[in-house]
Amino acid sequence: MSGPGGTNTVRCAAAYVVGLLLAGSLASCAYEDEGDPRPTAAGQSRRPAPAAPTKDPGVLGVEASNYAELHKRLAEAPGSVLLSDAGPADGPGVGFTKAATVTVAGPHTVTAACVGIPHAQIFLSQNSLGGTEHTVFEVDCSRIQSQVVQLQKGYVSAQLTRPDPTGAWTGAVAGIKVTGQ
Repeated sequence: MSGPGGTNTVRCAAAYVVGLLLAGSLASCAYEDEGDPRPTAAGQSRRPAPAAPTKDPGVLGVEASNYAELHKRLAEAPGSVLLSDAGPADGPGVGFTKAATVTVAGPHTVTAACVGIPHAQIFLSQNSLGGTEHTVFEVDCSRIQSQVVQLQKGYVSAQLTRPDPTGAWTGAVAGIKVTGQ
């Protein structure tokens, strides 16, 4: 029979020896990644990069015209620009996300518009002491929408989302402009 603590000492020593044996055996293992296939004597060719989906030239023309109209609508927003962005409201690469820093707290005018679809949804977010505050703009594309919001110092971000991710690409666009008073 062992003395007090003797069994624990033996167990600790056994665990230590087993640990050393496992560490030594694992250290002798090696993993070699051959990475990309090695070039052959015929040349150093790589696999081609995946092709981006091609955009229909007709729809691209509609989209360009819609952007021109959108920029005319957003140009009417008065004041100095804090944040401005626009993007496709449908099709591949839909939406936008943009952030800016509010340096002067107070009222700011948010102007939103869209062209080529009936409506769009744009989010304006700002972190506050109580969490993140979101203002959702349900934009009626038949007109320009303006609203005065109170912004605090700090970051503010705008995001256009697509409510119907499987809808057809038509060349529709949407945008936002946040201006100071």
